[in-house]
Amino acid sequence: MTTRLAGSTDYETATAFTQNVYPAINDHTRPGAVILLNDSELAAALPGVTFIHHPIDGAVLLTAQDSLPDATREEIERLHPEGVHVDGDVQAYIVGGERYVSSDVQQTVEAMGLKTSRIRGETPVEVAANADQYLSTIHANHRDTTFIADVDDPQIAIPAQSWNAHGGDGFLYIDGDRIPETTQEQLEARFDEAYMYLLGDESKISERAARNLGRFGHVQRIPRGSDPYELSVGFAGYKDVGRNQGWIFGEWPRNIGWGIAESGHNFIFVNPENWQIALPACVESHRGKHGPMLHVERETVPDAVENYLTNLIRPYDAAPYDRKYNHGWIVGETDQISQRVQAQLHAMLQEPQGDQ
Repeated sequence: MTTRLAGSTDYETATAFTQNVYPAINDHTRPGAVILLNDSELAAALPGVTFIHHPIDGAVLLTAQDSLPDATREEIERLHPEGVHVDGDVQAYIVGGERYVSSDVQQTVEAMGLKTSRIRGETPVEVAANADQYLSTIHANHRDTTFIADVDDPQIAIPAQSWNAHGGDGFLYIDGDRIPETTQEQLEARFDEAYMYLLGDESKISERAARNLGRFGHVQRIPRGSDPYELSVGFAGYKDVGRNQGWIFGEWPRNIGWGIAESGHNFIFVNPENWQIALPACVESHRGKHGPMLHVERETVPDAVENYLTNLIRPYDAAPYDRKYNHGWIVGETDQISQRVQAQLHAMLQEPQGDQ
């Protein structure tokens, strides 16, 4: 089946997802904090999605640069975040410097009685590096696994951040063939070597850039990285499990990607052109039904997504109960993902192969 969550504005759609995941009826159903993201620049907002993961357990909401929208304000009041105990009981994270979220917005949140912390940065590269350092400080460890995206092509990286809401791995930017100094510092901070996963094929992240990154550790591309639609499918089926430095000490091994190639799973369907509502929807990979994000167009299910759902996810007559566990969140109003596309997705998730 499919379920559409939407509001009359992007701000309201964001709150629809936080309301779905955090009923806020007691301390156990409240988020640790809210995460306020700029609503106009994807590259600066995207690094903040990683704050959804534990131990922050954050709810992503949208804000304008210079004022806090009414829908966001009301949702913060309803959520009444518990506070992140390992970070001094911070209740709201402001992602980016004042060019992205003004001091007026921060003061408005503080006037509501919330303790805030700002992830600084005057460029998206700096925001990503500072977010990585901030989270590493909370964990007392730089995770050796990190995703790498080109700062000029952040749209292709959205599905990886949906994974990070679930898995909490690193996220950093490069700038063409250049590895910014702040990114280098975060890669060097990994114990021994980093494991870097490139979000994009050679047309997005060149071989020269990949070789430059190789100085800091192991480099691997997420498959099918020619565009956001292809990469969302490639990442949904991708899985990399192996040893890392922590494995030596009996810690968790390296484990990246969903690796889903059979029916019985949850998916989040978003139009990447409407990234503002895609980012709050990532919370469904954290406290929802824990599944990957797939990209669709307003009026079309891209061939890559259709083939993946039809050939691998669609239930079979021999196992009809799988359809009970196939589910898709439709993110946004019908002018963002049409009813026709929703009906197609519903059929791919529910109708057994024999009914095609």
